Amino acid sequence: MDLTKASLLREMLTGTELGSRTTSFAHSMRRYTTRRGGLLLFGPPEDEPWHLTAHLDDELHRAGVEDVRPALVRWTPPPGAPPHLAIGLDRLRESGRGESLLVVAEDRPADTLLERIDDVRRRGTTIFSIDNGDKELAGLAHESLVPELLVPAGFGSWANHSVTEDAVRRTEGAVDDEIPDETLTALREAVAGFEMTQHLVSLAAADPEAGQANWRRSLRTFIERLGGEPG
Repeated sequence: MDLTKASLLREMLTGTELGSRTTSFAHSMRRYTTRRGGLLLFGPPEDEPWHLTAHLDDELHRAGVEDVRPALVRWTPPPGAPPHLAIGLDRLRESGRGESLLVVAEDRPADTLLERIDDVRRRGTTIFSIDNGDKELAGLAHESLVPELLVPAGFGSWANHSVTEDAVRRTEGAVDDEIPDETLTALREAVAGFEMTQHLVSLAAADPEAGQANWRRSLRTFIERLGGEPG
């Protein structure tokens, strides 16, 4: 899914549980990552989260957020790999407070992965996870996203409204001719996928207010509501 489709999907999901949870998750990750270069991504050796790392890096760079750029931690970096692809397990041993470890595990995590996460947590690093509901991983993570709990098995509705063709076409004032059928099909398929959640998180992490403390966002929301809708 490209940036345009991902952005459209995020707009379409505004007000749903899925949209709210992915945004809250990404904002928490930004707030708890207070050390420069302290956002680490990690996953199973056979499925390292290259995809999410790349998207997060692109979105944060585009937003001008240079101090929270992500680093992919690899199990066995090959000799001669470029610096950004040569970060090994030693980086986990150096982690600590002010840093965040984002674990991406679509399948049940192996004990070796859980042991590494437990070690990092004991050093004071905040643990975030995108997974499919593994209890042991949930016990280690400070905050988790489980896509299958937020997205119904079939294409349907969330808390407030269903994702329909009309909803897509209304997004950002789009007219019928502006959204090809293949785009609508791709969006429908994306909603039910594990990959979709990662796209939503990467977009939300680059929000201007993502790094603000909760009370700042709450105050701004209160002021906006007090002032009413702009004329």
